[in-house]
Amino acid sequence: MIENKPMRVVGRNHIALPSLMPSAAALQQAAIHQATALAMMPLATCGVRKGIYRFTTHELANRASDDALCVAMSLNTEFLREYPHE
Repeated sequence: MIENKPMRVVGRNHIALPSLMPSAAALQQAAIHQATALAMMPLATCGVRKGIYRFTTHELANRASDDALCVAMSLNTEFLREYPHE
C-alpha cells in the first residue's frame, strides 16, 4: 500500500491563488510573462502536425512530445535568426 507523504517545501516564495479581482502586481506579472513567451516563441506552432496519434507505450508518447517540442524550438530559432528583433 502506498502512503501519502506530505511534499517537501523548498524556498519561501508563495504562489498567488487565482482571484476574481487580480491585483495590479499580479496583472503586471502576467503581462511580463506573456511578453516573454511571445518574444521567445514568435511562431505560433507547437510542433505537432494535425492528426490522430496512438501510442503503444507512454515512453513512445513522451518521445513524440519531446520531438514536437524540438521541432517548435528549431522553427522559432530559425525564424529569430532570419528576422531578429529590433
